[in-house]
Amino acid sequence: MGSTEGIESAEEAERIVRSAGDCGVTLRLIGGLAIRFHCHGLHSTHLREYHDIDLFGLGKQRRRIFSLFDKLGYSSNREFNLLYSDTRLQFVKGEHQKNVDVFLDKFEMEHTLDFRRRLTLDDLTIPITDLLLTKLQNVKLEAKDAKDVVAILEDHELGHRDDREIINLDYLANLCARNWGLYRTIMGSLDKIRRFVDEDAPSTAGVKDLTRKVETIRSSLVTEKKGLRWTARSLIGERVKWYKEVEVGQGEAY
Repeated sequence: MGSTEGIESAEEAERIVRSAGDCGVTLRLIGGLAIRFHCHGLHSTHLREYHDIDLFGLGKQRRRIFSLFDKLGYSSNREFNLLYSDTRLQFVKGEHQKNVDVFLDKFEMEHTLDFRRRLTLDDLTIPITDLLLTKLQNVKLEAKDAKDVVAILEDHELGHRDDREIINLDYLANLCARNWGLYRTIMGSLDKIRRFVDEDAPSTAGVKDLTRKVETIRSSLVTEKKGLRWTARSLIGERVKWYKEVEVGQGEAY
């Protein structure tokens, strides 16, 4: 992983998730650190070091989450948790104040994504398809996010079922067919990924494979049957904002 601190973050993240499971608490790793557990190809060497830990949990287990982190030696960020405890919790540990953020029930950034029913598909992270989704839902996709996406695409095949290491095209297409705003953002992100691949891929073979995957995802989103509500929203288009503005720093760990 490059730095000792990065390795320690990964080990600590796994310790938290495993300890939670032993206590009957459902926590799954999300964000860039989660991607590191799934990606080992050429592009994974370009991923950033992640010092903080980001998790997804269930709101109905809020009290048990507080108890878990207390047992693990963390302190509650009282001010943060008083303000945001309905949707997000934060815990700190050590002199360097290692942060652990826990999203509850929904991942809310530019778009709102509900992962509650998908947490049993992997025992350490949210599913790889959802990890990809958390990146593609960024309206202002930056180079650091593009690197995460390319690492995922490089190391995973496309398919039509949920699997720990397969990107489920049907799941992505179904979500976008019910939400024009999400569809618009992801299509825009895929365009940016295509340009990034052309500039950054280390070999012609790598460009071809990544381009094939990007175009296959685009095609699956385009061809999925849309409903009347989706069509009506598409006619309004970008005249009405289709995403939520994210405050500076709110999603910096991703």
